[in-house]
Amino acid sequence: MAYLDFGIEQDVGLATLLPPELGPMYRALVSDIDDDGNELSGVRHPEIAVPLATYTGWNSRHPDIGAADQALFLAGATLPFTPDAAERGRKGDPRPAIEERYPSKGLYLEEVEAAALELVRERYLLEDDVETIVRLAGRRYDEFIRLG
Repeated sequence: MAYLDFGIEQDVGLATLLPPELGPMYRALVSDIDDDGNELSGVRHPEIAVPLATYTGWNSRHPDIGAADQALFLAGATLPFTPDAAERGRKGDPRPAIEERYPSKGLYLEEVEAAALELVRERYLLEDDVETIVRLAGRRYDEFIRLG
């Protein structure tokens, strides 16, 4: 990305140089990610803190719409973990499988509830929402196990 120079009055909202000249390049800073590819910054929702997938805020563009080498922003992706080690090996997925992370659905849901309650303690989440988060996590667990 480059800075654009619209002329000496750009600071007051006037473009006196059109088209603008390209200025120096600047770094685009992005969040760091964990070993699963999930972002580390910000408040981590239990779905991210106790993951069943890699979640992104972008997606690959389909070749049919052009620019297949560019990202499609604001259209996120969910890349589920495999259900077990055997499937992970078949697919060559380096991320640990769901059953390798969580020995049972019950233990997974306990971790989700603990992550949600921590956000309640930190005042990022309402206590009334914890039950819904755990219930939806249970559904997601069942769906992702079945997808494998």
